[in-house]
Amino acid sequence: MHYCDRGNIIALEVVTLEEEPQIIELRGDDIQKVNHAWGINGIITEVEIPLAPAYTWAELIITFEDFMTTVKFGKALAYADGIIKKEVGIFASSIPQYFNALKEYISEGSHAALLIVAETSLESLKELVEEYGGKITYTKSTQDSGKGFSLGEYTWNHTTLHARSLDSSFTYLQSVFPVENNLELIEHMYNHFGLEVMMHLEVIRFKGIVSTPGLQLVKFSSEERLNEIIRYHEEKGVFIANPHSYYIEEGWKRALDPEHLQFKQYVDPFGLMNPGKSKTLLNENL
Repeated sequence: MHYCDRGNIIALEVVTLEEEPQIIELRGDDIQKVNHAWGINGIITEVEIPLAPAYTWAELIITFEDFMTTVKFGKALAYADGIIKKEVGIFASSIPQYFNALKEYISEGSHAALLIVAETSLESLKELVEEYGGKITYTKSTQDSGKGFSLGEYTWNHTTLHARSLDSSFTYLQSVFPVENNLELIEHMYNHFGLEVMMHLEVIRFKGIVSTPGLQLVKFSSEERLNEIIRYHEEKGVFIANPHSYYIEEGWKRALDPEHLQFKQYVDPFGLMNPGKSKTLLNENL
């Protein structure tokens, strides 16, 4: 189960793995007992979520001549309270060549922002694009939603899949750039690795803070070199959730939440859920 903030999910039903299985209902903050636990502590059979306002969405491609301007635009858009957005993806110019359906909208050498924005916010968005010197090369309205491609299918880890469909030597990183010195560090990594690590950022806003997690495309040459790339990022202060390891402690977390461990002991006394996923559980033989 992916991370959720308070209020995103109201309640869960979880089945225990006991001699006589039972269904447990978790409500409110109790859902954190299984939130982002990677399937080690029960089987979720039902999710209760609140409704949210429905928006009519527009999809846009914005191109820029400079990569860091693209990044700054994405962050400015994330901070723009008056513009309702669903997706802000930032791509260095080396990546769009792997987006076959989008090539005619992203000229060679251009950096791109793929956006999904509420149609009511388009006027303000266009002003922001103009401020940062971008160019709108593609727009798709709600009326055209059933036609052609969806830009959402080219963002997050869909990007990796598109690249690998044309070149299977690609792999990727999952990285979190620190909030402080964010732009400087992004620019350094962009220049330092060049085409070996192609910069793909997703701009998100959580609890009022804008962050730019990376899903960089990596041209794989060897396991040793991949580990060197990871170490270099970590030495510079970039957190790497290693997607090349199946251990929880080498991914988004460096330690199991005590609440997850305590709940697992209750709902999975025989240690049947996702055995071998956690170093902590292996050491404690749980």
